[in-house]
Amino acid sequence: MPKLALQVRTNDNLLDLLAKSESLAWVVADDKVQKITHVQIVNFAGTQMIEGVFDRNSSYRVDDEYKRLVVKFLDGHIINCSIQFDGQNPVRYIQGN
Repeated sequence: MPKLALQVRTNDNLLDLLAKSESLAWVVADDKVQKITHVQIVNFAGTQMIEGVFDRNSSYRVDDEYKRLVVKFLDGHIINCSIQFDGQNPVRYIQGN
């Protein structure tokens, strides 16, 4: 089964997120949550990101109008990257193998 990565763009400090093994709440479609296998949390400049395994069992929705998802992950590590974001939406889904 191909993997599906949730990619989000953040202004938060990646080291802080890595220490907590979570990223703040994001608007994530219900039908995608069951398919997501990995997460990529990209710094705002697009030069570094956390890659990790999506922890579906520990992730949870917050009680707001959007029912945003707090994204928990396992085995996270920071890598250098070069990622461009077009538009305003900080949430993308990346299909992989």
